[in-house]
Amino acid sequence: MFTRISLTAIFLFIIGISISAGQDSAEEKKVVKALESFHQAIIDNDSQAAKNLLSTSVRILEGGNIETKKEYLSHHFHSDGKFLSAMNREVSSQTVTVDGNSAWVSTQTHTWGMYSDRKLDLNSLELAVLQKVAGSWKIAALHWSSANRN
Repeated sequence: MFTRISLTAIFLFIIGISISAGQDSAEEKKVVKALESFHQAIIDNDSQAAKNLLSTSVRILEGGNIETKKEYLSHHFHSDGKFLSAMNREVSSQTVTVDGNSAWVSTQTHTWGMYSDRKLDLNSLELAVLQKVAGSWKIAALHWSSANRN
């Protein structure tokens, strides 16, 4: 009888872990979708879509600067769109962590192509922090950096 109870307890524990992992996986997919939608908004030069995906207090760290939502959308957004539209981009690795209403995503990409008459071959890194606001994932912070691949 003890063995049957132990096996039942282990079985229920495993089911609980599976259900929990499935829920995290669903949230992780929503987080990644929000981030991918933001990247696509940049490429499409859709500032309204990008604005909707950024939190009110977002901070964007890029090129040695820290920008607010308004600052980013008024200038770097457009140059980032031109750059990303001209380049090839392949995700090398991505780690997603969801903890309640917060999530962070670290992504490494290989970015290559011609831009401003220059051949580029870059290792690009992105760290995104997202917060769940009224049921939707919003980007709260972004940090981008790139270096030549050697």
